[in-house]
Amino acid sequence: MRLLSLSTIIILALAILLIRIAPVSATVLVYDHGFAKGIEYAPRNGNVIPINKTSVFTQDDLRVYAYVTVALYNASFTWQWFDPSGQLYLNRTNFVQCQASPCTFVFYSFFVAGRPAAARAGTWRLDLLADGYRLYSDYFSILPVLTQDNYWNFGITQSAPPIVHGNLTVTIHPNNQTWQYYSIFLPGAVNITATDLATNSPLQVTTFVNSSRIIVDFGKAQSNGYMFVINFYMLYALDDLGGYGSGNFAFTWQEYSWQRSNDYHTIPEKFTISLPPNSTFVDIVGSNVLSLSPQVSGGGAPVVSFDSPASTTHRFGWTVFYHDYTYRNSHPSPTSSSNGGLALISNLPIPILPLTLGSAGLWTAVMSVFLLTASELLSPIYSKTGVLINRKRLRIAALVLVSIFIITTAYQIFASQALVSK
Repeated sequence: MRLLSLSTIIILALAILLIRIAPVSATVLVYDHGFAKGIEYAPRNGNVIPINKTSVFTQDDLRVYAYVTVALYNASFTWQWFDPSGQLYLNRTNFVQCQASPCTFVFYSFFVAGRPAAARAGTWRLDLLADGYRLYSDYFSILPVLTQDNYWNFGITQSAPPIVHGNLTVTIHPNNQTWQYYSIFLPGAVNITATDLATNSPLQVTTFVNSSRIIVDFGKAQSNGYMFVINFYMLYALDDLGGYGSGNFAFTWQEYSWQRSNDYHTIPEKFTISLPPNSTFVDIVGSNVLSLSPQVSGGGAPVVSFDSPASTTHRFGWTVFYHDYTYRNSHPSPTSSSNGGLALISNLPIPILPLTLGSAGLWTAVMSVFLLTASELLSPIYSKTGVLINRKRLRIAALVLVSIFIITTAYQIFASQALVSK
């Protein structure tokens, strides 16, 4: 009897120990799990019933309901949502009990439409933990909804002074809705007009100077596939690097999330930048984007085109660097022109003599120095030289050569300045 009691105590102790160290997944039996677009409640027992079960959602779906059907007594559930990049987006914990198994539990708080989650299109992952132990991982996808696409075209007709014309072709796809107007922010844009692409008729444009916002009024409600063009000229977008004379230029474009009216829908964009004739494309650098993958075409007037890889909720921009020496070549500097004129005058030949003005000036300067030096050395002070020569005539000859040098030099300076003024 004592042996039986001792064995019973040992068995109970082992059972308690095993219960304490056993993982909770052994006490939670999962029957079903997944996602749905809606839920209903059973009228009799109040249980949850998933409606429209699916693993594919769009940016316009209001919610993603995650459900799980399990047999358990009670547990602490932790729902972890990871976005397509693998980053933890949402983490929530709630305590659940099941009086009559199996029970279905639903996570209620994951919103999509109009929320930041809508901008993170791709494959998501959900991990469900019970008392800290993971029960399973499940996957669903959020597909982008195309509401519009933009085609930007910038033409740099002149680098210095800068003249940049731009136009934006917009195609709207309002998902079975209608649009009466279109709003966009265009910082630095002037002379803004808009036209209907099908009829080429003008559209009314309202410009808010303080906010750089413009509104294009369509005149009447437009449905899917409506296209129009916004024309404008850009200010402050083209910069000279080192002055106009250097021939180095940079054209910059920036887009911010607030310019899109907080729209979480995907907006495909394509950019085309036409550089001036006789320019040379150097490089393109993107901001807040890893790679632009541009295509460069054209010989005398390069054309750069690429698609935008940025999300609508992030800042996006790019800068095109290029060489354009048109302004420098058509505006030679005064210093170089003056020196060139002086060199041209100096090389003019003197009639009859095989000399130029420059060589004649140099010859008279050297000879005058020799003659003046000789006249001083032949002075009576140096009586031991023993040379008999008229020092007065020698001095006169040296002064004549000095005069010729001064006249020749003055003529070269005057003629070169007259040539530059022409």
